[in-house]
Amino acid sequence: MIKNILVFGALSSEPERVLLYEAMVEVCSGYAEEVSSPIDTAQDVSSGGSRYERALAKVRRANILVGEQSEPSTGQGMEIGYSLQFSKPIIVVAKRGSKVSGLMKGCPNVKDIVYYDSLEDLKVKLGEALGRVVDKFI
Repeated sequence: MIKNILVFGALSSEPERVLLYEAMVEVCSGYAEEVSSPIDTAQDVSSGGSRYERALAKVRRANILVGEQSEPSTGQGMEIGYSLQFSKPIIVVAKRGSKVSGLMKGCPNVKDIVYYDSLEDLKVKLGEALGRVVDKFI
């Protein structure tokens, strides 16, 4: 088991997105002592500067990042860019039919890209990807 996984993606309070992040956290919790997600970020009422510092601190602490890329988000791009400075492994997940950018596909830190059809499919495939990445990491 590793120390920390950061789940990141487009911030939204839509019920489907919340269920998606809850499913991702559930799977990641089987591999890490601590998991942070956009659900935590949505509850943050601090100012822009402190939110930025908090987000970057989470990237620094994370052993692995798991990014949901079905919807575009500029915040995700910043987190990914920052993670490159620290050579953090990234797993990308996206709903089948979503466009994952060529830049992301070519990123050397991206260790796996998982396309899923349903939440159950996501759980299985993300668990498999985490197993592969964590085994290499520890």
